[in-house]
Amino acid sequence: MKLNIFLGYACNFKCSYCLQDPGKETAVRQKGGVSEFVERVVPQLSGKRIDLLGYWGGEPLLYWQTIRDLQSALFEAGIDVRAIRVTTNASLLTPEIVGDLNAMGAHVVVSDHGSFGEPAWDLVRHLERFSLHFLFTGKAPTAWPWFDRIKETEDRIGRRVFPHVGWVRAMDGCDPAYWMTPEDLALHLSHLWDLAEMRISGDRLASDLLEGPYQEWREAMTRSNSVIEPLCYGSDHVSVDLSGNRYVCHHSVDRSLKTGEMFKTGRTKAEQSAEASAARFVETENCRNCAINHWCRGNCHRSRTHEVDCRLAKAKHEIFSWIAQQEGLRHGGLYHHAHRS
Repeated sequence: MKLNIFLGYACNFKCSYCLQDPGKETAVRQKGGVSEFVERVVPQLSGKRIDLLGYWGGEPLLYWQTIRDLQSALFEAGIDVRAIRVTTNASLLTPEIVGDLNAMGAHVVVSDHGSFGEPAWDLVRHLERFSLHFLFTGKAPTAWPWFDRIKETEDRIGRRVFPHVGWVRAMDGCDPAYWMTPEDLALHLSHLWDLAEMRISGDRLASDLLEGPYQEWREAMTRSNSVIEPLCYGSDHVSVDLSGNRYVCHHSVDRSLKTGEMFKTGRTKAEQSAEASAARFVETENCRNCAINHWCRGNCHRSRTHEVDCRLAKAKHEIFSWIAQQEGLRHGGLYHHAHRS
């Protein structure tokens, strides 16, 4: 199970493509506290294995004492947590926080926000496990600037840097200027094919950029196709606030997205409606009949650009299938450079 814990909306950056809505009245509100989490949530986790525990904000480092207390509570309760992920702009790192993160064995996803603010690079270099996060958007449909950014960071910290790549979601908090249009998509898909061909040719940066999404695709394509749950909401993906309320999205604790209390039955009509909204794409006939629905799972159910998202998912599937074929041929001693379809 993947468990996301929402800490609060507060952030020291104001990125235009943020998936949360910083303009809401709840922008600095924190839902519940550690004592409430221990009382209401920890007992529900007893006996369950958490494959990935993610801390979300806002900016998680603004809630660092809360994270420390939550980690202590989970440890003392004997909760089986296999991996921890903290996604942060890293501008608020301190030597103490770096030490805590390393002691936890946390994987730190350091977001590269460019002009919106810089990580504390002199401290990032001391993180034992971190990756540099980049986001494809309508304004950044290609990764070419990221190549220089990765090399600069490697020179700065003196070791190899692995990228963590994502795609923009056209949600309420994201400025529409960053949404990917059909025109942006055409350029972006051509670029993804370029990266795929560079990977097969042995380019290290292109290979690293695609590796995370490619491995997620490979893992998903080997799973059973019997039950298809919405992306980011299901038996394997649980997002809660500190009070134990569950939501259909780990980026927001808006009341309209609440689906009840963690692992408990009995919901109001509004909570039932919120849960139904999570499946608004994955339960359509087109999605149910799609060969890759157990990978994309309907894509983001809060996105305003579903048609573009769907086309992108199908294209990525084609690209990843091609990579798998080429790497299989190469490893079998039969490699040849195939053409794009």
